Amino acid sequence: MTAVLILGLLLNAIALPIAGRRVLFLYRLITSGQPAPDRVAGVTSRIGLAVKRQLVEVFGQKKLLKWTVPGAAHFFVFWAFVILATVYLEAYGNLIGILFGLDRLDWAIPLVGHWWLLGFLQDFIAAMAFLGILTFVWIRLRNAPKDLGRRSRFFGSHLSGAWITLFMIFNVIWSMFLFRGASSALENLPYDDGAFVSIGVGNLLDGLSHDTLDVLEGVGLLLHIGVMLVFLIFVLNSKHLHIFVAPLNVLFGRRPVALGAVKPLISEGKPVTLEDIEDLDEDAKLGVGSIADFTWKGLLDFATCTECGRCQSQCPAWNTEKPLSPKLLIMNLRDHALASAPALLADGSGKAAPEGALKELERPLIADESAYGVIDPDVLWSCTSCGACVNQCPVDIEHVDHIVDMRRYQVLVENNFPSELNQLFRGLEGKGNPWNMSAQARMDWAKGLDFEVPVVGEDLESLESVDWLFWIGCAGAYEDRAKKTVRAVAELLHLADVSFGVLGNGETCTGDPARRSGNEFVYQGLAAQNVETLTEYKVKQVVTTCPHCLNTLKNEYRDLGLELDVVHHTQLLNRLVREGRLTPIADGPGAAKRSITYHDPCFLGRHNQVYAPPRELLQVLPGASYVEMERSQERSFCCGAGGARMWMEETIGERINVNRTREAVGTGADQIAVGCPFCRVMLSDGLTSEQADGNAREEVEVLDVAQMLLASVRGESATRAAPGVSAPAGRSTETVAEPAPGDVTQTPDTVTGTEDVGPAAEAAPSSGSSLFDAPADEKPETAPAPSAESVEATGGSLFDLGAAEDSTDLPSAAEGRTDATATSDGGSLFDIAGTSPESEASTTEPEAAPEVEASTPSASGSLFDIEPSEAPRPSAPEEPTGEATAEEPAEEPAQEPAQEPAEPSPEAPRAAPQESTNEIPEGASLFDIAAPAEPESSAEPDEPEAPDEPEASEEPGESEEPGESDEPQKSDRREPRSDVAIDESTSLFDL
Repeated sequence: MTAVLILGLLLNAIALPIAGRRVLFLYRLITSGQPAPDRVAGVTSRIGLAVKRQLVEVFGQKKLLKWTVPGAAHFFVFWAFVILATVYLEAYGNLIGILFGLDRLDWAIPLVGHWWLLGFLQDFIAAMAFLGILTFVWIRLRNAPKDLGRRSRFFGSHLSGAWITLFMIFNVIWSMFLFRGASSALENLPYDDGAFVSIGVGNLLDGLSHDTLDVLEGVGLLLHIGVMLVFLIFVLNSKHLHIFVAPLNVLFGRRPVALGAVKPLISEGKPVTLEDIEDLDEDAKLGVGSIADFTWKGLLDFATCTECGRCQSQCPAWNTEKPLSPKLLIMNLRDHALASAPALLADGSGKAAPEGALKELERPLIADESAYGVIDPDVLWSCTSCGACVNQCPVDIEHVDHIVDMRRYQVLVENNFPSELNQLFRGLEGKGNPWNMSAQARMDWAKGLDFEVPVVGEDLESLESVDWLFWIGCAGAYEDRAKKTVRAVAELLHLADVSFGVLGNGETCTGDPARRSGNEFVYQGLAAQNVETLTEYKVKQVVTTCPHCLNTLKNEYRDLGLELDVVHHTQLLNRLVREGRLTPIADGPGAAKRSITYHDPCFLGRHNQVYAPPRELLQVLPGASYVEMERSQERSFCCGAGGARMWMEETIGERINVNRTREAVGTGADQIAVGCPFCRVMLSDGLTSEQADGNAREEVEVLDVAQMLLASVRGESATRAAPGVSAPAGRSTETVAEPAPGDVTQTPDTVTGTEDVGPAAEAAPSSGSSLFDAPADEKPETAPAPSAESVEATGGSLFDLGAAEDSTDLPSAAEGRTDATATSDGGSLFDIAGTSPESEASTTEPEAAPEVEASTPSASGSLFDIEPSEAPRPSAPEEPTGEATAEEPAEEPAQEPAQEPAEPSPEAPRAAPQESTNEIPEGASLFDIAAPAEPESSAEPDEPEAPDEPEASEEPGESEEPGESDEPQKSDRREPRSDVAIDESTSLFDL
């Protein structure tokens, strides 16, 4: 017994300090992250909910059991760790008992130590854990990456660690039965019955001598303890650390899940809003630009990753050969954090950090392989924010929040983002919609309806007199297919005698694409405007056809103090059908036999848990049979449009929308039903591609659920084309799938082709107005476009505060900018006036690169540009060469230039704002404030030309000169305003 005691104490004396040192290191590393007080408050303010979540997700293994076989295996292995802790309590009780004179290893747990049920549970769970590890062996062999490559969810995981873990669990089990079997043979086991396996092993050993059994019992005890201690050290140094930290990660996770609303922009533990901008210093953290910028919850996420690959298996980017794997993203960040830890923890301690750790910490977080980046830009920008990774993660890692935070830094600070997003940002800033269409064309969708659509501010004083606000959204206002959907919904609401109103031209984008692409301040500006409008008109209930608008209005405006009851149109229509207020006609053309499959929009399904209403509507349509796609409901496959991917080119791997369309077509359905305007565009585009390749029947079509219901209620033809019929008869504009010449939905401000909805979209020639234009009776006369020497506006930044040069003096967005005054479109968030971001090292050496004076203003400016009273005129751009070359756009007529502003007072430290005009140049920013007049000069500027600086993120585009300033017409309708000067003490959005 003495030898057992000495060896047992020696094992613990060696292993426990090693484990303790690792625990302390991990604690220091995780707590070194940025503060996240909301996570602590989320637990302390809702103790009951926190306890429930632990019971359901941790002890109940709810998320793991979504995958039945591996989930069941993990359930038993998890509970083995919990219940077998009592076996280790018995083992240590015997070891300590020897120290206090115990001569037999028969120590029992007080009160319950002889209870047969405890013995049964110990042996039962150990046996089931053994079956569980055999199941895991089978799963890993069946899904071996060497056989399946990227199709294996274990691709990229640390495979050796998994096999070691399974081996160690096996060692825990057999050493336990050896120790307990010998104890049973010696009649030292506390249980007379119940522990069926241990007693059975004891019966097998019963013929051995007492001394032999004594040795076996002691060896078994030491092995059982020793295996556990070795396993403990291994777990603390491997991905199986999740055994200990997963319950903590679940405890401090977002409520109810990390889906729906995006995590607010946080700096030093506090939310950052537009009102805080002036108080920010240059060291403020906006988003995540290095591993040190993650919060402690982010670092806890990284430590918790189990490398199970469930997120990877569901990710639409990974499944279409993109470089983004949510699992590998988290693993890379974890490995980077661990390698940088000595430098992170040495900061401020006076202790020198190892050189390797310092080099690791200096690695750029977002950069390609050539720059030794941690995360490749293609990884960051491949995310569609569909939420499949978050939904599937069994330990509540918040992948989407981390991706959005990294995008925020790239956009707000680095000004480094895909060039296609320039068009998106310009449209949102200038016209309040992604396509830069006229803000005065938002009611075009209602033209030709045989009933009036009440507009708040014109026909309604407030929305208290109607049941619902019908939120049209940008797609419903400008995209042809979505126009048909909102018309169909309006028709159905009218038929059901549901009173509703719309905001008309007072509506603007919710800001969803800006926020998910990282442009948080554009989102906040648009959101603040909408919240003010919705509050003024006393909106309580909202119905919308766009899940992205629904998600933002319902989940994100809550942070701005606005609580709304927001429903999807399929929810409201389903309710009306159930109440008998809408009745599909049981026979006739509207009851034609056809099969329908439904595509779940990510922002309706996973983000907002709406699955049943659209299906229930489709299943009541006469003549329709419903068929489900294999990937459906919470495992539905994304269309590829989310996360602002609608406005970015998809150049890597297979197109996500084609992958999804192929699955829909494979069901044999005649119609593909959707409930989202962006899903509809993506699937329509995918269907066109599949039909062109001969992989889909010509009569297959993509329709919104509302269109199908309207056709059924009206008794119109429900299918695209019956066999042998060249075109369907009796289908109205609202119920056809694709645009057609002569449709009433076709207006100058309509996006028609699917290719024009996304990154190929350009500002419409007719959309020369601004989001803040007052209605005008007639358009101003146009003048010829400026010559090539005259420089057009680049688009500017959301935060240009004066000093922007007159539009005739700005570099053209259509020409490759080659002089040093042409900077990236937005500049860095912290650019000081007169400076431009330093360009990256160019691959080509310019012929001459004289130094540019520091007073030269950037082309569009930064949030913190100081407004000079005078600014030098930039030299005309040189002929673009190489990559800077862009197609010359066709000349467009431009509006007449506005009058020159008055010369600013020489005493004034800042230039006074110019009188506002009704027209903002097509390429200019929504928030550009007029600058003082430029000094006339016939000579070239004194500054020498600077080397080419290729524009990081600019699309060729047109810009117009501002038109004559008109008095805005008075209107009761809620309109955005541009006639208010913004002084230094007010918010940018106090309009």
